[in-house]
Amino acid sequence: MITTLISVALLARPAIASPISDLDSAAEVRLMRIYDGKLYVTGRFERADRKLANNVAVWDGTAWSTLGRGVDGVIHDICKVGTDIYVCGEFSYVDKGASNEGTPANRIAKWDGTKWSALHARPVDREIFALATDGKSLFIGGNFTKINDETETRGVAKYDGTKFVPIGGEFDRAIISMTWLNGKLYAGGIFSTYGDDECNKVAVWDGSTWSEAGNGGLNGAISRLTNDGTSVYASGKFQVEGSNGIAKFDGSKWTAFAKTNGETYDISFNEGTFGIAGSFSKINGKDSHKLAVIKGSTMLTTPEILYAVHRSVVPFKGSYIVGGTYGDVQAEGIGGVLKWGGKANLDDYSLLNP
Repeated sequence: MITTLISVALLARPAIASPISDLDSAAEVRLMRIYDGKLYVTGRFERADRKLANNVAVWDGTAWSTLGRGVDGVIHDICKVGTDIYVCGEFSYVDKGASNEGTPANRIAKWDGTKWSALHARPVDREIFALATDGKSLFIGGNFTKINDETETRGVAKYDGTKFVPIGGEFDRAIISMTWLNGKLYAGGIFSTYGDDECNKVAVWDGSTWSEAGNGGLNGAISRLTNDGTSVYASGKFQVEGSNGIAKFDGSKWTAFAKTNGETYDISFNEGTFGIAGSFSKINGKDSHKLAVIKGSTMLTTPEILYAVHRSVVPFKGSYIVGGTYGDVQAEGIGGVLKWGGKANLDDYSLLNP
């Protein structure tokens, strides 16, 4: 329930039965990414613009579309390789509907623009949390110990378009997020060792060997990794230079990119802009409740929306799309997405598709 005004227009809007953001009224958006000028939204919801979507949908700036009938569980990550979209998460079937029993797909699946397909009958034995690509192959990360139901590998593997192959995984705990930069795969998560050696929460693979990234890695869990083409950035529950926030890795050491007074859930980079979401109320000494945007030397902050949870924010077609869990003052949900103009006042928020 949002008890602080989002905008006068929202409060004046009469109660209606259909989801007024075009997602389910109780939709929970967990991750948003932009591919080919379209916004891919994932989380926990059933419909987009009344069409069966099942946890993943696409917003083109005007209308929603679906990826078939979606998947039957929560999506942890999404990645585009060539013309194909891959998703991983807690699901067992894709394209499942009232008149369609769906296709078995154990935790990972591919959408080719027309249809869903599974990658293997049993690709891994446990969860997949992270996806990344070098432009050709797909890399997967998680807490699995086997691929193809037979080959042992702990936490990471590569899909070459035909089969899953190991790339030396020996992590003691889960990989949560990955990013590819300058010929190297960066993996972050909750692990503390690689093989017999300490490896604090973030590692890098150079194509043949894994090593700890930076000066002792990071001292707490990583929730998301991204890059801007030059450096790697991490969100999570750790401290760097004596503060919570976003950490930046320049190839040799970690420094503080943004300092917050709470945990950060997501860091994304699009159009020269960083979107940051978390549980903080201050960033770089300024009041900003649960999200902020940084572009060069400019930082955009936002006022508090009580009982709202922001999970992701991305620039899209002249404004910022904010994803999370939201409701109106009558405790009726308004769906999991809002539009924000970037100004530090609540009147600058509106519904995505009023």
